[in-house]
Amino acid sequence: MPDRKYVIESRRYVGEDGKMTFDKWVTNANVIEIKHNEQYLVFYPLEGEYAGKKHYIPFANIHVVREL
Repeated sequence: MPDRKYVIESRRYVGEDGKMTFDKWVTNANVIEIKHNEQYLVFYPLEGEYAGKKHYIPFANIHVVREL
């Protein structure tokens, strides 16, 4: 069974260039932990500049989590 991959996107915000932007990471089901009491996700991105580095994102800052 192949690993299930997910895209996590942050809430939209105005970037330094004045345009709406957001952060986006790709991860898989094996490296996502949901902290219900603390209200955040812990995950390790699989790609990009932050690949393999632990990330914490509060539920309030998540715009979408979808399966690829």
